[in-house]
Amino acid sequence: MDEMTVKKENTEMRIEFDKFNSDIFGIVMGNVVGIPDSIRSEDVNNIIYTAKEKGYQHLNMKVPTASKKATNILLQSGFRLVDTQLVYRLSTKSISCNLLDNIEYRKFENKDRLQIGCIARDAYSLDQFHSDDKLPKHRCDKYYIEWINNSCDGFADKVMVLSQADTVVGYITVKYKEDNSAVVGLAAIGKSFQRRGYFTYLIGQTLQMLYEERIYYLFYGTQLANEPVLHVMSKYFGIPVFSNHVLHLMI
Repeated sequence: MDEMTVKKENTEMRIEFDKFNSDIFGIVMGNVVGIPDSIRSEDVNNIIYTAKEKGYQHLNMKVPTASKKATNILLQSGFRLVDTQLVYRLSTKSISCNLLDNIEYRKFENKDRLQIGCIARDAYSLDQFHSDDKLPKHRCDKYYIEWINNSCDGFADKVMVLSQADTVVGYITVKYKEDNSAVVGLAAIGKSFQRRGYFTYLIGQTLQMLYEERIYYLFYGTQLANEPVLHVMSKYFGIPVFSNHVLHLMI
């Protein structure tokens, strides 16, 4: 399906077909981008009408949290607020992280794939997909299984794991940027190992690794409702750099 554009009085919004999400959820899904600050109800109605004409069944929009007018217009047009996301910037300099006994921080190996997939299936519940009651939970779980599999197959520049003997405790995926920074794609700790300091350790070890590679900033996105992650971001002096509301519409 081709990208579509709706223009009106210098306002432009585009619906980009999301093949990955569409394949996972079994419906035609699109992401609305190019949302103007001066968005009007007519613009939203136009994009919804065009989406229906082109066969879209689900739309996703991200709006800066400061854009209260845009958020209210979208809510009045039938969109539902499913998530509020924060992105933190963490400096990799001067990070100290005490070693944990019997825990190894290492590169992903193919033998870890099944355990990593199980962690991905069970670890996420606060994200935009699990928060959307119009989407089946098993499809939401599959979304993260496929994402981590793709990361292990090369979508991520690096996949690191925490392991205890033959058990994978958690993982983190990283993509490098050109400005000596990196972005976390996914990170999770297995349910039976949560709230025991492993996530703090995972982030600390990753920051140290990146600093040794001369990568000086790490960007980490999370949900406003994810208090354990917010606590770790604070521990490592993370600075919130931007935030978005995520809104969905099932057509």
